Formats: sequence, structure tokens, C-alpha cells
Amino acid sequence: MTRVALLCLALAACKDSPREPTVEEITERGWAAHELVVAAGEAQPTCAGAGAAMQKVFVANRQAFVDAIALDRDKARLEQATTYIEAHQARYLGLEERMEKLQDRCAQDATVQAAFAQMGNP
Repeated sequence: MTRVALLCLALAACKDSPREPTVEEITERGWAAHELVVAAGEAQPTCAGAGAAMQKVFVANRQAFVDAIALDRDKARLEQATTYIEAHQARYLGLEERMEKLQDRCAQDATVQAAFAQMGNP
């Protein structure tokens, strides 16, 4: 194979390999997944319905939770995530309040409580 052909193959391989998401992107995806799960629960009139809806949305977005939790295992990436979260904290204060309200409203529903536990330990 000629050098030009090898170079073309190498460039094509690099172009096709996806880049690793940034800490900020992972953090955003994690927050967005939390938002979706909480919104699914809030939209249901009963806690039983909330739990089922939350579980369904959690399963569909599990990778975002896994990736966000994985940041905790790398000190440098965790520091980056913490800095990013602190800089954007005002955007997400409402989400924390909503999570607490839903958790309190459905404190006796095992499925809702399991969904909250899964978000923290996917």
C-alpha cells in the first residue's frame, strides 16, 4: 500500500471515531435526564403512575446517569464538573425543589423511591 493510501485510511479512521464528550456535556446530559424523570413523575396524578412513568424514562436515559456518576471516580473531572455546576447553579435550583416535592408526595411509593435511588446509583 502506498503512503498516500495509508494516510487516507488513517484520516478516515480518525474522522469516524467519535470524540469523548466534555465534562460539561456529561453534566448537562445528567441534568437533562433528571429533569425528564422528574417531569414524568410530576405529570402523573397518582404515585403509582408516577413511579411507572419515572422508571420508563429512567431506563431510556440510564446512560446519562451512568456517565454523570462516572465523573465522581476521576478527581480532575469531578473538579471540572463541580466548577461547572457551581457556575450554573441558579438554573437547577428549581429542579432540586421539584425532586423534593415529588419525593415527599410519593414517600410511601416504593417505585417512585426506587427511581430516585436509581438516579443516584444507576
